[in-house]
Amino acid sequence: MTRCRTRSVRQAFRPRSRCSGRPLPQCGPRPDRGGFTLVEILIVMAILSIGIVPLAVVQSNARREVNHADRYTQAIVLAQSRIEQAKGAGFGNAVPDSGDVGQLRWVADVQNVSFGMNQVGVTVTWNDGRVNQTLRMVSLVSMR
Repeated sequence: MTRCRTRSVRQAFRPRSRCSGRPLPQCGPRPDRGGFTLVEILIVMAILSIGIVPLAVVQSNARREVNHADRYTQAIVLAQSRIEQAKGAGFGNAVPDSGDVGQLRWVADVQNVSFGMNQVGVTVTWNDGRVNQTLRMVSLVSMR
């Protein structure tokens, strides 16, 4: 006995593709395709944010520390150069002085500590964000 194949009303009015004449895909779950659900994506985003936020904080702190070390190094170089300039002027010619270099302000002072010995001190100040920083270097200059 052969069965007669008849199309149901549902199949007869199913939209068909213009190119191939095959029925268009229906809505609903497709077992042949893999993918991620919204919940899975949100869980991955939460895990990534938990890992990335501390890294951003560490990088911000490292940048601040590098800037602080850079200013401190600039202050040391400035103080050393001003002390060497006072030493180069000679024992009797070293005089108090002050000035600005970039964001650094320096003040040099000369004091007689004993016969034939002067103390040359340089104080460098700068603003490091919220706090004023100060560096002081001292050296001795003798008569000979």
